[in-house]
Order: sequence, then C-alpha cells, then structure tokens
Amino acid sequence: MTTYTPYPKVIFAGINEYVDNTISGISLELGRRNIYEQAQVGIASISLWTDADTPLNVNLSDSVSVQIQNTSATYNTLLTGTISDIEMTLPGYGEIGSVALYKITGVGVLAQLNRRLTGAVNYAQEFDGTRIYNILLDAFLGDWSEVPPTLTWSAVSNIVTWDSWDATNATLLNSLAAQIDTPGDYELEAYTGGVINAWTLAQNAANSGRGYLFEGDDGTLFYDSYISRATQVPLTLTADDLLSAGLRQAAQWSEVVNDVTVTYTGSAEAYAADFVSQQSYGQLSGTRATQLENTADAQSQADAFLESRAYPRTYPERLSVALHSPTVSDATRDALISMHVGASVFTQDLPAVFGTTFDGFVEGMTWNIDRYTATVSLTCSAISETYPHLVWLQIAPTVTWDGYTPSNTEWQDL
Repeated sequence: MTTYTPYPKVIFAGINEYVDNTISGISLELGRRNIYEQAQVGIASISLWTDADTPLNVNLSDSVSVQIQNTSATYNTLLTGTISDIEMTLPGYGEIGSVALYKITGVGVLAQLNRRLTGAVNYAQEFDGTRIYNILLDAFLGDWSEVPPTLTWSAVSNIVTWDSWDATNATLLNSLAAQIDTPGDYELEAYTGGVINAWTLAQNAANSGRGYLFEGDDGTLFYDSYISRATQVPLTLTADDLLSAGLRQAAQWSEVVNDVTVTYTGSAEAYAADFVSQQSYGQLSGTRATQLENTADAQSQADAFLESRAYPRTYPERLSVALHSPTVSDATRDALISMHVGASVFTQDLPAVFGTTFDGFVEGMTWNIDRYTATVSLTCSAISETYPHLVWLQIAPTVTWDGYTPSNTEWQDL
C-alpha cells in the first residue's frame, strides 16, 4: 500500500503560479462523450481562495495550465488552455478578515479552432489525415496577406510576440506534422464548398475517416487515424484500482441501429441491414453523412456501423479511479496522470453484474482535484465499437464450429 498526494498547481500567463491552500478545487472535462462524435472543447473549472485585499494575478485570455504531481513528485500537465471566464465573490467579509473566491474557467485549443475560418481555397481529393492537417495549417498559420495593409508597428500590442501573434502558439503549429496521423485511412472527396467554420470541417473529415481529433495536454492538437488504435497497449485496471460504487450501465433501445445508410460523394448511398435484429427490435434506421470518395469505403463503414449498433452492448459508462487511494499502485497512478484520450484500457475485475471483463478505449476523462485528492473518471467505448465483433445472434444456427470460416477464428474474435 502506498500513499499519494497530488499537490495541484495552476499557472497563469506562463509565470503566475498558485498552489497549496490557494486552491479550493479543480475539475477538468477532456475528450468526448462517446465514440460517435468528436472531442468537445476541454474545460477547466478552477476555484481559488484569497482575501479581499490580495487580488490574484489573472486576466481574460491569459494562458492557463493545470498540473499535478506524479509519484516521483514531478509535475505533469493535464490541460493547457486560455482563460475564458473570471468570476469573483466575497463569501466572507468583516472586521476580523475576509475571504474572496475566484472561479476561473479555462478552455482548450479547440475553442480557438471553433472561431477560425477555412475553405477560401479548395481542398483537393485527399486522405482524412492529410485533410485535417491542411485545415489546421490554414486555420492557425497566419501569412502576410492576412495582416491589414494599413497596420503600423506602433499600433501592434506591446505584449504580442511572433509566437503569440493572432493568439496562436508556435508549439501548436510546430507539432502538427508529428501529431496528425497522415495520410490517414480513408480517401475523401474534394472540398469546394467555400468558407466554413474550421472546426466543423475538421470534425467532418475526422468522422469520415473514423479517426479522433483531440487536444493534447500542452495546448496542441492530435489526430489519431482509425487504424492507429489497433496498436495500443492497454492499461490494465484491477479491483484495487477501480471504484465499484457508482458503476452504471444502460442498454438503450434508442441506440440500436439495424438499418444503416451512409452517404458519400455526390449524394451516393451505401446500405446495410441486419434482419435478425429487426425481428427482435423492429426496423431502426440511422444515417451517417460522410465526405468519402470511394464506394468500397462507404460500404465498409456502413457494414461496420451496423455491426457495432445492431444489438445492445452493455458495459459501464465510466471507470473511476481515486489516485489517492492506498490500494492504487504507483505505476497505475503515473499511467493515468500521463494518459491521453484515445488510450486503451482493460479490466477483468468488474462486478459480475457488469460482465466482469471490459476491453476498450478511453474517449473522455473527468478529473476532480483538490490539494489532497485526485479522482479520474474514464468515459470509455468497447473495442467492438471501433473494431466490430459478431455476436451469437448474427451467426446462423446451422453453423458448426469445425466448419466456421475463417478457420483461425478465436472466441475473442466473435
């Protein structure tokens, strides 16, 4: 049994640090809510104490970084973003002293992408990763043609630098080539739709490529292509790690889709249906709009979407770990502190009512932190939702095991 204290730290504008009793509490929301959408803007909700005569050095649009210590007492960053909201209240004020509470909201870099435009120049037919790279480069990289010709040097803010011009950090731009999986796995049709919100177009490309566009902890962006998940080495969580109290799963009729249409280039359609599922649950249709170029890719995605949604798949919505619990190992703590969304997790220690075993991917993370405790909740998807597996109802009852094709099929493949 080991002890652990997170000792959180908040840094504003890269230099103004707040720790210890100044910190009342911190919550972070990272990633996405499920596998069928892209990441939301990362949100940091930070509460800091001071007294009424000691204002904190914090301003709108300052950078904000949230860090906690790992088990070696080294600080690791969980989120880097921009301050979007500052609220101040006086919970207590009188002759013997005062208490001031700052409630600060920080937003991740996707909030900036949501305020950028792209598409003034058409995008050629290209793969999903290449498309996303080109969108991000166009959205964030300024050039001389975008500087007003009448702007004089004396009119430029005295705090702006080349690295921070247009509120874009150089680290983000310099990391794109390494952190965006190119070319990707699916070929997309050419884009000629004109100027559009850059986040919207990037999300459409990511959904079409079945990849995941998300924020890094250092304020950069990542794109993991569809096939990249196949090489993930899972973090194994044990009964000593998991908080069993509060586990929840829900099989929902509304999520079943057994009549699938995928639209692609030129409003063409690919179709797939599971008639056994329709006999059980009724005909439940669903449509996915994509930017795919090729018929084979559209049909492949229709088939995969059908396999992952034709039958209810039940597993816990979230897996939670209290890092301060003495039963959690240092190795697991450090792995969770450095974990990014999209990582792989595995456990075979769930209560029997939840099926005991879970194998899947982390789609989102929620952190709740104070000076002495840190709990992370992992929003997960089953591996079958990314790489679909058959369920028994989809196998004809006349099939015998020795006649099953392919002959090298194993139990875990079904």
